[in-house]
Amino acid sequence: MPLEDEFGDIVAKARAGRNMSARQLAAAAGLSEHEIDAIESYRLTPQEEAIRRLADSLGLDARKLVDIAHSSWLPKSGREVSSSVVIRRAHALLGTYVENAYVIGCAKSARGAVVDPGGAVDVIEQYLSANELELSMILITHGHADHIGGLHQLTGAHPGVTVMCSEVERESVMRGVKAAWRAAEDGSKIALGQLNITPLIIPGHTAGSVCYLVDAICFVGDTLFAGSIGRPTRDYEGMLKAIQSKILSLPDETVLLPGHGPPSTVGEEKAHNPFF
Repeated sequence: MPLEDEFGDIVAKARAGRNMSARQLAAAAGLSEHEIDAIESYRLTPQEEAIRRLADSLGLDARKLVDIAHSSWLPKSGREVSSSVVIRRAHALLGTYVENAYVIGCAKSARGAVVDPGGAVDVIEQYLSANELELSMILITHGHADHIGGLHQLTGAHPGVTVMCSEVERESVMRGVKAAWRAAEDGSKIALGQLNITPLIIPGHTAGSVCYLVDAICFVGDTLFAGSIGRPTRDYEGMLKAIQSKILSLPDETVLLPGHGPPSTVGEEKAHNPFF
């Protein structure tokens, strides 16, 4: 699976996060506004010297940005997941792009959960049935439509399920949903059979973005992609600091499962993500 973000996406996100205009970035990096537009619309990959100037102007790691610009890095698959944890990915096709929904479960208790059911509800149901999992919880990382598009259908089919999201996004996530709700409280421990779910609240992509740590796997939604981050909408610097303190401080072998693009690990992101 290719990276979710191309070189141009990373430049655009860092520029937006720093509240820089294309003119300001062009002046800082010694390029033209036309070149900035061409970079952000995937029509231009400049020479390495210019990439390094862009990185310096945007506070990005130049070496890592060069590697991504030249398509010379893809994350390794990571360690084997414990046999006590069931993990299945369901690809929800939304127009021209794909959202990753996940089915997780405790193999010993058969208690199951779904992360971000953006669609593909039939596939999710097949995974639950094939692994003999009883759906107990639906974990929502944030309330964008591509992450909750299947929520009404899934909660309708499982009336005893509890939906979890941040309190600040409760209204947008739960609008019209007839199901129990539970707040994702930062750092708390929620049992899923013999597994523990730990919400990690990291505002930035949205006001209430949440990641969920389960065993040695972290479901990071659109907070973090392989080699990039989700588009920041608020407090860019705070978002980066929270990712560093709550996600990249985990053991290097921790598997990161994002809402779009391929999986990665903490070690891979520390070594290759130009935002850090």
